[in-house]
Formats: sequence, C-alpha cells, structure tokens
Amino acid sequence: MIVDYFRKTPLDEAFYAEWIDGRLPRRLLDMHIHISDPKVVGNRVDAQDDWAAACCSAMNIEGFHEAAKTFHPDREVEILALPAVARGLDHAACNDYMVSIRDDKSVRGIEMVVRPEWTAEYVEQQLVENGFAGFKPYPDLVSGKKGSEIGIFEFIPHHQLAVLDKHKGVLTLHIGRPGRLPDPNNLHDLLELRQKYPDIKLIVAHCGRSYAVDTIRRGLEGLGPHADEFLYDLAAVLNPEVLRRVFDRIPHDRIFYGTDLPVFLWHGRRRWTDTEYFNLCREDFWWNRHEEGPETEAGGGGGGGGGLKNILDVTDEFGGQPL
Repeated sequence: MIVDYFRKTPLDEAFYAEWIDGRLPRRLLDMHIHISDPKVVGNRVDAQDDWAAACCSAMNIEGFHEAAKTFHPDREVEILALPAVARGLDHAACNDYMVSIRDDKSVRGIEMVVRPEWTAEYVEQQLVENGFAGFKPYPDLVSGKKGSEIGIFEFIPHHQLAVLDKHKGVLTLHIGRPGRLPDPNNLHDLLELRQKYPDIKLIVAHCGRSYAVDTIRRGLEGLGPHADEFLYDLAAVLNPEVLRRVFDRIPHDRIFYGTDLPVFLWHGRRRWTDTEYFNLCREDFWWNRHEEGPETEAGGGGGGGGGLKNILDVTDEFGGQPL
C-alpha cells in the first residue's frame, strides 16, 4: 500500500459503479502525475506552509500501478511521468529515476526537473541522451516558498527555453505568484514565452492554478484571443464552473486529464467561494479541521459544492468525454 489511508471502501466501489464506470473510455492518459523514488523523496508531511506537501509525496512506478488498478479497474492507464519537484531534493537523482522507468509499459513519456542554475549544455545533454519529452521547472526552486513573487523566466530561464524550443519539447508549467494565472506579470510572461519559443508544447498546469472560478475567468480574459494557443491540464481542478469555462473556451483537444497523484490519495472533496477553495477530507492531516463532521465525511464523493456528480454533469454537457 502506498500510504495507509489509500484503500478502497465498499462505498467507493458503489459510487464508482453508479457514477463513473460507464463514462470512462477504455484507455486513459494521465498527463500530470509525479513518480519518484521514495528513498530520494521521502514523505514530507511536516510542511506547515503547504497543504499539498503534507499529503503523500512519494509514489514509485510500482505504486502507480497499484493506484491505477485501484482507481481504474479494467482500464489501460498511461502516463506522462513528472518527477518530484519539491525544494531540498537531489533533483539529479529524481531525473535518474525518471530514466529508470522510461521503458515501463504504462509510461508514454518522462519529463526532467530543471533547476534554474543548470546550464544550457547540461540540460540539452540530459534531454537528448536520456529521451526526456521535456522540462518540469518549479517556482519553489527559486523562492523556497510557494506563492512567492517569482516570474516565469526566473525559474525557467531563457537559455533553457531555447534548448527546449530547439528540440520541440514539452514544458509543464506551474505558474508562480499569488495572483496565479490572471496576474498581469504572469500573463505578460506567458505571452512572451509563446511568442519567443513557438515550438515548445506548453502545458499550463492546473489551468494556471485555477481552483476557484475568479482565477480562470480573469485568466482567460487576460489571455484573450491567445488563450487557445496553450495546452492545459485539469489536475486538481475540481470546480464544475471552472471546468465549464475551460471546456467552453478552449478546444477540447488542447485539454488534458491529470490526477496530480500521489497528492490526491485521500478521500475528499472541495467547496468554494468565488475566489477561494477549501479541501474537505476524511483523513487527519494538520490542515483538515473536519468542519463538516464525520457523517458528511463518511458519505463519500458526491453532493455539495465539491461533489463529483456536479463535475460529471459538466462533462456530460460537453459530450460525455471531452478530454
């Protein structure tokens, strides 16, 4: 077992059979999933400034197969494997583990974490010799703190972008700054990146961290006619209104499914305001106040503002399988 709370209950099985099974294609491609060697990554549950870091941090390729079998029985699940990106890790070792799983039957591609101080020569050598599909930078590797005022070109510098553009590689981009996608500086950097490096396949992770509807509304407005020049993954995007706006505005072949495992191995859902989101779960993480009580937590994945049923209503509205 990956972590002790990752287990399927009879309630999960019933919910899956009624609401999910008939809607899923036989093959799934997860474009946002972190695979790592637990000996390198460990489990960083002591992080008090980042709720996600308090969840499971390490899942090796064997753990992925366990998770895929648990979540999606009788389906074929393939992945674009992202490395661990947390600060304080041996990132060269994280990339070495990516190379070691490259030939696994479920791995469609691997990305390498890039540190901003690495030279163009080094990242190009690693990219080419090891068969990486692209780069996975992360703003925390500059700031040391999630949500800091870090510009895109500070954590993925131009000399690395030029290498990736040359090789027509993939860039899975987590946007920094507290304002997320609609921050004017982020919008400027995204449009400059798109203009200067047109051959990069640029995936905006988490739809620009659009977990509340105000973020995606203002972000898409800020990108204007350029919004559909980017690719987007839906990892951790659970708000039905956010999904509706993305599906309505972005061509569906530019939207990717993603789970962000192993972070989301717990049982839970979300509620929202226009500008904020709140995780509700059954497990005893430090950030979980159990504010809706044990009866609601025992009720599984449906209902309320964060219910999976609401999300499925949106996907049905856009043709059942928009991804």
